Amino acid sequence: MNCEEFQKIKQKYLQGDVSPGEEKAAEAHVESCPDCRQILDDCLAAIEKDSTGLKKEWSETLTGNGLNEKKQRGILLRAKYKNRISIAVFLLMLLAAFNIAGSVLSSLYYNWGGENSQLYRTQKTAALLTEFTFPNVTMPLSFAPHTNFFSRAGWGHSSVEIKPYFVVRGNYALQKQVGREGMVIGHLNVTQLFSSVITQRQWKNDSYQNYLYFYHPDQLSDLSDNGRYLAAVSEETWQALDILPEGTVAELAFSFWETYSIDQVKTMLDEFDLDITWYALTTGVEGTSRDRQAPLSTNDGAWGMPDLSRNMLTQYSPVSDNDSALREEYFVESMKFLVENKKIAERIYQGNRKQLLLEQRYQYIKDNGIQVYGVVVTGPVKELLKLQKLDAVHSPALGDVELWNWFNRSFSGRIY
Repeated sequence: MNCEEFQKIKQKYLQGDVSPGEEKAAEAHVESCPDCRQILDDCLAAIEKDSTGLKKEWSETLTGNGLNEKKQRGILLRAKYKNRISIAVFLLMLLAAFNIAGSVLSSLYYNWGGENSQLYRTQKTAALLTEFTFPNVTMPLSFAPHTNFFSRAGWGHSSVEIKPYFVVRGNYALQKQVGREGMVIGHLNVTQLFSSVITQRQWKNDSYQNYLYFYHPDQLSDLSDNGRYLAAVSEETWQALDILPEGTVAELAFSFWETYSIDQVKTMLDEFDLDITWYALTTGVEGTSRDRQAPLSTNDGAWGMPDLSRNMLTQYSPVSDNDSALREEYFVESMKFLVENKKIAERIYQGNRKQLLLEQRYQYIKDNGIQVYGVVVTGPVKELLKLQKLDAVHSPALGDVELWNWFNRSFSGRIY
């Protein structure tokens, strides 16, 4: 039906005096023709403006044309609900378009610039701070710059999602090595909104068991009066290792009476069937706090680096055991990265921001190189017990103990 044909039967249609076929054709035409649909839109407008008296006027007009009340209500309701549905569909489409546009803009904002992007710098800072301030704890993944339209990814026990309206939510696994296996001990949740960063650590069993500690050589002169106490604590740790069954593995932290290079530490411990997981490093601020006799631990002065770290490296492959010079170079570069991203580091750091002292630590390492004053090792408990024969070792601290896993599995995998 066209407009001319509709005009011919318009009065009959309003009076309800048309055949079912003509009624169907007229309604189909009205739906596709804005001009012919205007009368129905006017009826709808009259209903919406009931207080003006127009509803009564229209009702009398239509009734005067012979349109019965039931038919009149049907026409008006169809127009009314069709209009509402159209508005609802439009709003849903508009919301979806805003979400898509928001996701694209957010991805561009957080990923633009590769290694200088907001997301990459925040992830890298979080990973490095975790490895440098939590002995034997890592984020076991290499964070690489994402593509500009990256919005969501999951790997292992970690995930990150870029949401519309410039929000990023990252959930990064925290892992430690005990024996030959890595254990997930919690997650670091990082929420970004533009340049603001909010962090929350969720530990397995609701807390992080801070068993590991060290004493720097600069503290030893102040500990002379407490020598008997330290000796008694050390003896108790060795006794605990002796009591533990052979079918267990554990982590153990201990300090040295003086500092060594990484190569010297490896040579010293080479005869033992153990893995070195973390080095406690001199950064020039150890033993400078008010309580010089307090042990150095997580967020309380201990600073170091893992033996093998993908996060610390500028290349995405671990350093070989024989390449200590390259390991030291990468550590200095990583410290420089933290200095350049100091504001992000201060928001992520678990401890007192005033004790972070990134510039001082970086300059000391740069000028003096790597000086190791303690390590964390892991292996069979009876092999750990043998370390007490080393004159260079003192103040052992026993960490987590697990069932025997000191072997290489021929097959393993995870199903998520």
